[in-house]
Amino acid sequence: MEGLLLGLGFIGIVIAILTPFFKSGAGLALISMAAYFHFIGTETWLPIVLFTAGLLLIVFEIFVPEFGIAGIIGVILLILGLYLTIGDLGQTVRDLSLSVVITAGVIIYLIKNGYSLSNVNKLVLQTNIQSTKTDETVGKGRIAVDAEGIAATALRPSGKVTFDDDPTLYDVLSTDGHISKGTPVIVDRVKGTKITVRKK
Repeated sequence: MEGLLLGLGFIGIVIAILTPFFKSGAGLALISMAAYFHFIGTETWLPIVLFTAGLLLIVFEIFVPEFGIAGIIGVILLILGLYLTIGDLGQTVRDLSLSVVITAGVIIYLIKNGYSLSNVNKLVLQTNIQSTKTDETVGKGRIAVDAEGIAATALRPSGKVTFDDDPTLYDVLSTDGHISKGTPVIVDRVKGTKITVRKK
């Protein structure tokens, strides 16, 4: 039961990040997490603070390409917060494993249906990129299948790509999972305003 609540909390975060339904996802996450800690019971705020800090660092890692250390620390804090709350390593692993499996399934489903970090571009930290305002709707009409480009940011799996001599930054989705910044890519599919790419 508790593992399912934790899983619902993670799913809420995923919905808030990958879809336009930020408020619904955030609400689901808050309610589920609160219910989880309520049913488990905790005598101090420290486990909740560690768990929350871990989640925030993991989310930060998602938005900041190639940072790395934030995600690692986030995972450690999240596990530590759960362990201090439950007090049993076995149950901690079971609850976390169940939630991760459920959440992974939801992520795969959403990505296959075209959702990505591009839905929250206003929150994405664009690092080391000076971009100008362009009409991407017009630009996407010039991008065809098999067009070659370079990843301007890490694709995790969404990110920015430039094509040929065009300085425009295009929102794309990788079909090969994580692709590092600077990697040559090729357009796999163009559907409306959605561009999917793979490693060249």
